[in-house]
Amino acid sequence: MNYKSLYSQSNELKNEYRQTNKFFKEKNYSKALETNEKALKLSIKEFGKNHLTTATLYENKGRLLIELKNYSKAEEILREVVEIRNNLIKDYSPEHAEALNYLAISLRKQNKLEKAMLEHEKVLKIMGNIIANNPGQISELSRRSALYRARAYHTKGKLLIEQGNYSDAAGNFKIASKIYERTLGKNKKELEDLRVEINKLKVVK
Repeated sequence: MNYKSLYSQSNELKNEYRQTNKFFKEKNYSKALETNEKALKLSIKEFGKNHLTTATLYENKGRLLIELKNYSKAEEILREVVEIRNNLIKDYSPEHAEALNYLAISLRKQNKLEKAMLEHEKVLKIMGNIIANNPGQISELSRRSALYRARAYHTKGKLLIEQGNYSDAAGNFKIASKIYERTLGKNKKELEDLRVEINKLKVVK
């Protein structure tokens, strides 16, 4: 779970965050959501809604809702994250890209594919600008940008299937698969999900 923007002086809030992180790692997403809700209430009380710490906790909530398959609520929450960060961060930032990335995933999961592609395009534009202006961090930023690009190819493939363009869809899935293999590390769930899509496409073709 994202913790980089947690600047709280409250031990209670930090403890709820640690509990959320623990449950998330254990894949106990329901319990993680419970502790995240407690952390959010504390953050809003301490800092208000329009604060980077609160935005981080909202983003974590959105990610948990995606894991729990509540995609429409995840979309709603992630749009709030984007709005808060737009208000507080004026330059391109990895935090902007991350929120838009999860927003795109929530839209893809609802089959709102054209809207998802618009968010993917924003993510890739932001990452391109960040990489160009931070040459010293290019290795980590490039890895993250590649993963975001894979997710865009994944969504584009689904959109092409919807349009009946199975050949190009297969090409997009192939590219996404190769990038996922290089960038996902130990968590291969997205790659497994994509392979399900590829097998479905083979049946359709």
